[in-house]
Amino acid sequence: MARLAFGGFELDPASGELRKGEDCTHIQEQPLRLLLCLLERPGQLVGREELQKRMWGGEVHVDFEDGLNAAAWRLRQVLGDSAEKPVFIETVPRKGYRFVGKVLPLPGNGPPPSGSFPMPVYRPDSGPRPRPTPESARFPRPRILWLALALALGLVAAGTGLWFAFQPRPVTVAIAPLLNGTGDPAVDYFASALSREVGRDLRAMRGMKVVFLSVAPPQGGEATRSLGAASLKLRWTLTRDPKGYLIPVDLRDPDGRSRGQAVFLATPEDLHGVHQRIADYVAARAAEGSAARRP
Repeated sequence: MARLAFGGFELDPASGELRKGEDCTHIQEQPLRLLLCLLERPGQLVGREELQKRMWGGEVHVDFEDGLNAAAWRLRQVLGDSAEKPVFIETVPRKGYRFVGKVLPLPGNGPPPSGSFPMPVYRPDSGPRPRPTPESARFPRPRILWLALALALGLVAAGTGLWFAFQPRPVTVAIAPLLNGTGDPAVDYFASALSREVGRDLRAMRGMKVVFLSVAPPQGGEATRSLGAASLKLRWTLTRDPKGYLIPVDLRDPDGRSRGQAVFLATPEDLHGVHQRIADYVAARAAEGSAARRP
């Protein structure tokens, strides 16, 4: 299948590489299959049953509803798209999806595989460069200028040190794996993607640091303290609900004391916004804890 271009992106269907400018991302298998199904028929509705056959080969034992929702959620994250204001992927409730952008096939061979890392881009010469002045033609700088420069740099370094000394210490959140309580392995993909997005949202906030734990923290203060010096530790679970998914969130301090509990509902129409609500809640609890520890 030829390379395709849409909305500033360039897709290589064979390798799954999606390029935009100098950036290159590798799309995972299920989101890539969904994207290719939609790109084949831009502007047309592709039904959920047809997507099931195309993406899973008609396997009836796969809970394709959850898998399809998770694939669409991840695909929108890669494209920077939104379910509320779609630029590329439009959701038709209970029917399927439609690609709303313009698709153009690209002739010729694509660039060589990059390993999903940004590739260097050729930039044309901007014109002749000025020749350096010979060392013998330069005027010697007065010694006073060097002393003034050294003094200025010293003052800047001292001021910077004082500024950092009086800044509040960042809050570190340790995120445990999002436990899949549905018993369905097809939901593991969505749980993993949701965990990554919450961590990304928190890292983008000022004064927040994030570490990911490889295993869920055990119950109890003594066992929790062994996980490190994080200001908050996030434990959470993903369960089914008639309206979508329920995500109970439990925040603990290093001594195992509760710092907040909440339950978030993620409906099929809101799978792309729940990660920001969870991150905002964690950040608000972290800010309250920081204010309480200040003298």
